[in-house]
Formats: sequence, structure tokens, C-alpha cells
Amino acid sequence: MNRNLFFRAALAVFLPVFTIFAGPQRIGQQPVGTNNPPAVETPWIVTNSIPATNEITFKQFLNEVAEANLDYAAQRYNVDIAKAAVAIAKEFPNPTLSLGGSRDLRFHGEYVADASGHLVNQTEPEARGVGIDQTIEYFGKRKWRIRTADQAYRSTAASVEDFLRNLKLNAAEAYALALATQLTLEQQRKTTDYLTQLVAAQRLRVKAGDVGETDLTQSRVDQLQSQSDLLNAENNAETAQLALSTFLGRNRGQTKFILRGKLELEPRAFQLEQLLMSALQNRPDLIALRHARDSTRSGVRLAKATRVPDVDVGLSYNYTSPSYNFVDPTPSDSQLALSLSFPLPLWNRQHAEIQTARFAAEQAEKTLESAELKAEVQLQQAFTTYQLMQERLQKFQSEILKGADDVLTAKRYAYEHGDATLLDLLTAQSADNDVHQAYNSALADAATALMELERAAGLWDVEF
Repeated sequence: MNRNLFFRAALAVFLPVFTIFAGPQRIGQQPVGTNNPPAVETPWIVTNSIPATNEITFKQFLNEVAEANLDYAAQRYNVDIAKAAVAIAKEFPNPTLSLGGSRDLRFHGEYVADASGHLVNQTEPEARGVGIDQTIEYFGKRKWRIRTADQAYRSTAASVEDFLRNLKLNAAEAYALALATQLTLEQQRKTTDYLTQLVAAQRLRVKAGDVGETDLTQSRVDQLQSQSDLLNAENNAETAQLALSTFLGRNRGQTKFILRGKLELEPRAFQLEQLLMSALQNRPDLIALRHARDSTRSGVRLAKATRVPDVDVGLSYNYTSPSYNFVDPTPSDSQLALSLSFPLPLWNRQHAEIQTARFAAEQAEKTLESAELKAEVQLQQAFTTYQLMQERLQKFQSEILKGADDVLTAKRYAYEHGDATLLDLLTAQSADNDVHQAYNSALADAATALMELERAAGLWDVEF
């Protein structure tokens, strides 16, 4: 048996076995051949993205984005923080406990004999007291404080929802680009394979004397150029796949994806007026701004309610010990006292605070109006772009692709039968390759235009 053939056969048999038993395992993966589950990380929140296979569909990709994206995980804390702020706003002021006492340091522990010779304690009366004070808020303060915090919480929740929507749309656009680069890579491989076969055939024809060295050299030059383009296409495809990892958990950066899905999306018929109405009503970013505006309006009412001072109600008990000194003998005494106290709004009547709250409310209103205007313009632009991208795509599908393929087929047949020159064949091959790559770009552009239209309209129903 040929030694090289024997070596290749042995390598083919033992290399998979060596890979299974000796290959390094990724951290967190279950070892092959064991029934023990992998160690579970500290629970929260972000799913550690460890792929079981390199193949991934669009739906699987988006599900993993929602579960494992670290930026989204960080954003979700904002909802918890805002919810805690609502709970804080509902709390009542804590009461204040006060303890007091006095002690005679001048005569404490001194005794003086009276007229009968008995020793009398000369300590002055000593007092002990305990009291509790509770601040009673004007009822409007707590009401508007809770409402302000609740509307801020709703604004935050809508903002996080909008963050997830935009994250999924950005991820979908990256997936569409990766699919397009994958299709371009496949097309470039087909072209390179054909040119490689052509060069091999040209070598045989040169030996047979059918063509000259010039044709072989020209074929070889085009093959080398195609191989260079193939390397560039491989780099673009790998770069696009790595870009998908930024949307996922930290371990996905070590994975090369095999994307599953089609870029040929069915054309959609949209009505601009309906899209405008849907966008203004349903876009989470606009909903968040409306809640933020309502929160600032409630802040004005809270500032006005703050003008009414709070009342501090106090209840205290005081005990005074008896005194038997010669100067001021005093019996014991107990007192129960009730007190009311509140500030007098003479110098600060909350005028500046109310004005600040009003300005904040007016600013929030203008911000909302500006966002609604920009949303309308964005939607109209996205609608126009989507229609143009669909027209461009239809031209490829109806005429350009078929025409380029037909020309290439005819040129190949003609060259094989001596009715066309090598330059004609190579030109047709290059043109067909360019058309298919342009078609892949048009597919990605149309998909991106659809997602930008849905982003502007506040929709989400994309599927590859």
C-alpha cells in the first residue's frame, strides 16, 4: 500500500478519537461520557450563552439575545430601581423617640444633719422623661409623591421595553448582514471553483495544442483574483458572524455560526397613515416620554402641596424625683405633655421649587412634541426607503439575475464549442458573479429597510 495513502487513512480513523478524548473542553460544558450536569452559576439573570451546536436559526438567535445580552440585563435594573422608588414614596415618616434626664452634680450624694441630728440627702430634684414625635404630612404630598414615582416607573419600564425592541432590531439587522455575507461567500466559492476547473482544463488544452499559453495565463490570473476575492469574502463573513456575538453572552465570541434562514422575504403592503397612527400610539419610546411628562406634571402638584407645612405631633411623659434638702424640699411629680409644632412659611414659600417643577413639565412636553415630530419624519423616510428597496429587489428577481445567468450559460457553451473567446467567457463569469453578489446585498438592504420601517412604526414581526 502507498505510504501516504496509509498515513491518511490512519489519520482519518484516529484523529476524531483523539479529539474526543484528548481535546480541551470549554469551561462550563458537560464532559463527554458523563451523566453529571454542568455546574450552575450564581442565579440572576443573565443566561451564560454556551452553544450546543454551531447552527442557529433566527428565532433561536433572538431568544438568546433576550436571555443573554449583557446590556439588556443592565437596563433591567432600572426597572427594579424605579419600582423601589415607588415603594419609598409610599412610606410614612418615621416617628422620633426622645429620652431625657437631668442629674444634680452639685449636691448629689451629700448629706447634712437636721436639727434632730438625722442625715438628710441634699440632692436637688432630678428629672427623667420619654417622648415620641410623629410628623403628620399634608395629605396631598404623599399622594402626588406616589403618583410622580409611579409615572416615573412606567416611563422607565417603557424605556426598557424600547431598549429591548431596538436591541432585537439591531440584532436582526446584524443577522441579515451575516446571512448576506454567507451567501456572498458561497457565491464566491462557486466562482473560484469554476475558475479552478477552467485552469485545469486549460492546462490540458495547452498540452493538446488547442489553446496557447496566453489563454492559460489569463485563466490563471482570473483564478488568482477570484481566490483573493474569496479570502476577502471569508473575512467579511467571519467579521459579520463575530458581530453577532456582541448581542449574546460572553462565551459566544468563541463560536463560528452556521446561520439558517432565508433573506428572500415576502414583500409587505403597508399603509402610511395606519403606520403613523400605530407609531404615535404604540412606540415604547413615545410612551416613555408621555409617562415622563405626566411625572413632571405631578411634580408640579407635589411642589405646590409642599407649600403647606408638616405638623409635628409630640407626646411625652416626664417624672421628677422628690427632694428633701433644706433649701427647696419638693415632692415627686409626673407630667404628660402633648405638643404641636410646624414651621412658619415666612421666608420660604416654595416659589422657586414650584417654578422649577413647572419648567421641567414644560421641557418634558416640548421633548415629547419633538420626539413625535421626529418619529413621523423617520417613518416617512423609512417607508420611502422600503418601497425603493423592494423595487430594486424586484428588478434583480425579474430580469437581472436571469439575464446574467443566461449570458454566462451561453458564453460557456460557446467557448466550449469554439464560438466565443476566453475573454468573453471570463467577462461573463465576472459579470454573473458581480450580479449575484449585488443581489445578496440588495436582499440585505431590503431586509434592513423592512426592519427600519418597523422600528419607526413600533412594530415587530420579522422572521427569516
